[in-house]
Amino acid sequence: MRSKAYYAAIDLGSNSFHMLVVRVVAGGVQVVSKIKRKVRLAGGLRDDGSLDDAAKQRALQCLRIFSDRVQDIDPSHIRCVGTATLRKIASDTAFITDAQQTLGHPIEIISGDEEAATIYQGIARTTAFPERMLVIDIGGASTELILGQGFEALVLNSLDMGCVTWYQQHFSDGKITHATTQAAITSAGEIVGVVAEQYSKREGAVVLGASGTFKALEEIAIARGETLDFTPNWLTNLLAEAIACGEHDRLHLKGLKANRKSVFVSGLCILIALCEKLSIARLQATSGALREGIIYALLDSSNDADQTIETDVQLRTLSTVAGTYHLDIGQAERVLEVAENLYQQCADHWVMPRNSYELMRAVAYLHELGLSLAYKKASAHAAYMVKHLDLPGFNAALRKHIIALLEGCAGIIDDDTSPSVHELPALRHLERILRLAILLCQRRHAAILDHYQLSVENTHLHLQAPAGFFARNPFLTSLLDEEAAQLTEPESLTFSPRV
Repeated sequence: MRSKAYYAAIDLGSNSFHMLVVRVVAGGVQVVSKIKRKVRLAGGLRDDGSLDDAAKQRALQCLRIFSDRVQDIDPSHIRCVGTATLRKIASDTAFITDAQQTLGHPIEIISGDEEAATIYQGIARTTAFPERMLVIDIGGASTELILGQGFEALVLNSLDMGCVTWYQQHFSDGKITHATTQAAITSAGEIVGVVAEQYSKREGAVVLGASGTFKALEEIAIARGETLDFTPNWLTNLLAEAIACGEHDRLHLKGLKANRKSVFVSGLCILIALCEKLSIARLQATSGALREGIIYALLDSSNDADQTIETDVQLRTLSTVAGTYHLDIGQAERVLEVAENLYQQCADHWVMPRNSYELMRAVAYLHELGLSLAYKKASAHAAYMVKHLDLPGFNAALRKHIIALLEGCAGIIDDDTSPSVHELPALRHLERILRLAILLCQRRHAAILDHYQLSVENTHLHLQAPAGFFARNPFLTSLLDEEAAQLTEPESLTFSPRV
């Protein structure tokens, strides 16, 4: 009998074929397997709209691999979709039949609008942006643009241009010149211009990009130690570097992987045109896409009673990690309660990060994560694990701040007596509040959660508790003494009973 414990999404794209296999664990989605093959289906498109034999053979070979991988998964838990190139060759019924027989599963050739809607759901269900989102997915033969908010897509468009087809049209000789890149940008701009007005009213929308082009940009930025918020100026400078290389075979940009070189410039030209026509000031990469949208649609349609998925993406992720590593949820909730109380008392006096609540909740849940490995250096273990764990809902910038805060909370739950100190004042302020919250909860009992009063004067904190509290709690008092002792000027901490 085939297993119903797993779900498989198969995306037959114009550049690559992808398979994603997952299972539901502790209320969240755990990736079990990812398979990706550069099939370059769009590269085999002939002028008459047919597909050459080489591309067909590449596709069938990949589908044989996919078929073998999913043969033990219940068919009702598998969905396979074809996108732009398969839409263009849908009349080739003989090839579609061969492909389905090879895979051993039906292939749905979805419309551009359905592709866009599914991409949006994949991103909405794996990110945590409350504001409007403008989503861009530059595929091999089509580019999807979606404006939405929450889980609702408001404007959908699938444009007839992609990194593979643009390579064929503008860079087929392998040359990268100012003239060819400008022609590629101009052609893309003409297509975008037809729908640009539909996206003019998107005040406050965050712009997110999904696809290999955006993944490549993120890898380049990380390799160079640069911000992960991409600007049009940064993209233009990157294109100038590519032009200076002269040819795709000589394209050497720090951080650009070899397997992304062939269609990177064509995708970059499309993105620059999008920024120009839609007046995009900054954008960032995201991990969700079509495959994740397919998975969540499968989960939503499943009749399995135990497959309930939390819609708060970050909370779902934190709960999944807590369940997987047997973390103490009660302790996390106590720490968060105290941290929120202290934060409210300091918020008018200290500059804090914009997303303070998300950071406090994440640290409250994750600060004991390292104990699942060892008590010794537990905070360092937690920081390492957060760096490498799959954390849907937490982008690279949030993850970086969470790691810094975890490192800054060292020495409370473990034997690391040298916590790191963040130089950014807003993050350092939040770090000090979180350290106090974790410290005040070390008795691990709700009865200890008295109503603390915290006053702020520059970098000095003064903590007050009800009369007799500190005398009745010598363990906590000793922790506060140690906390005060490890601070260096101009920071300080004092505490006293309320009169």
